[in-house]
Amino acid sequence: MTKKIEISAPELEKEIVEFLTDRATESGGKHTEPGCNLVHGYSCVLATCHDNMPRATPLDFFSDGTLSVWITAEPGGKIANIMRNPNVSIGFYERLDHSVEQKSMQMWGTAEIVNLKNNPELFDEKWVQFGLDEATAGLLEENMAKGLIPEGPVEQIMTMIRSKINMLKITPTKVALLCMRPDALPQKKMWEEGRAFMNKLSA
Repeated sequence: MTKKIEISAPELEKEIVEFLTDRATESGGKHTEPGCNLVHGYSCVLATCHDNMPRATPLDFFSDGTLSVWITAEPGGKIANIMRNPNVSIGFYERLDHSVEQKSMQMWGTAEIVNLKNNPELFDEKWVQFGLDEATAGLLEENMAKGLIPEGPVEQIMTMIRSKINMLKITPTKVALLCMRPDALPQKKMWEEGRAFMNKLSA
């Protein structure tokens, strides 16, 4: 039996932000040697749809301390889908382990494409905040050292890469946060457009 109880929206919003922040990929600071220096978190799965054809893509995600989720994306199917239909869903999860308390989350919302052409200030702000400048430089140096790409001016190549990358800002309209507990029944909390509820399962 499920009982729906209204709970504090600000408290659930704080819990959602903490969930995202704890699992998101983060900046690794100044890179001191070749290679990606991002502190990688959990992956998410971004679901887009067009013409009744769904597409699910595993991706890194970033958190800016709000309810929004940020994802970097090269041109491709997901971008094409979002341009036609900005409604998306994201799944956040980890390997299931019934012996410990675990949380997973579903998010529904709208995706905004941010790039150097349509919003250069916001793009630059998030690019630096998430450590992508340093990570890109480190990856270029590593691939050049391995002979995987021709050596060249790193700054010039980075400028070219940045011009082709999109950042996706996912603004949620609905969030479901599920807590699985080893010694208690599951607990599901729902946030939707500023209101919050808890679906409490009872025996």
